Amino acid sequence: MRPVLDAWVQMIAAARAAGVPVIYTTPVSRADGADVVMLPTDLSAETGVPPLTNAVEGTAEAGFPDDIAPRPGDYVFLKRRPSAFYGTGVAELLHMLRRGTIIIGGGATNRGVETSVREAFNLELACVVVRECCWSGDTAAHTKMYARIRTLDQVAAMLRE
Repeated sequence: MRPVLDAWVQMIAAARAAGVPVIYTTPVSRADGADVVMLPTDLSAETGVPPLTNAVEGTAEAGFPDDIAPRPGDYVFLKRRPSAFYGTGVAELLHMLRRGTIIIGGGATNRGVETSVREAFNLELACVVVRECCWSGDTAAHTKMYARIRTLDQVAAMLRE
């Protein structure tokens, strides 16, 4: 996890230095799990007990590590689904800011990142996924997206231009 966190520190610093808005989303659920989405592949679908894999809204776990904590001027959205766009207001913010390309990273490449990239594609937003700012148990997960996949160094150089 530390290499991903270090990559995030560098990516966020590069974005801030370039004057690019930094947008955070964090997956949260109610403490009772009543708003957890059950996927057909969830083992708990057999028991009917929702998996509470998100942080509980309002707790410290729903925040961010100090190294990458939001600063004044950043945007923070709570999300209850894997997508950074579904019901969050992120798409509306990007439209208001007149941004047509997003740089994205995050946990669970083959769930949250991929879902967000697919939805961004449908919203006609171009995506650049920063390889080092994601992780997955599926080593080919980055090749399955509607996005350009770039290294941290490539994206940082792009932002300096």
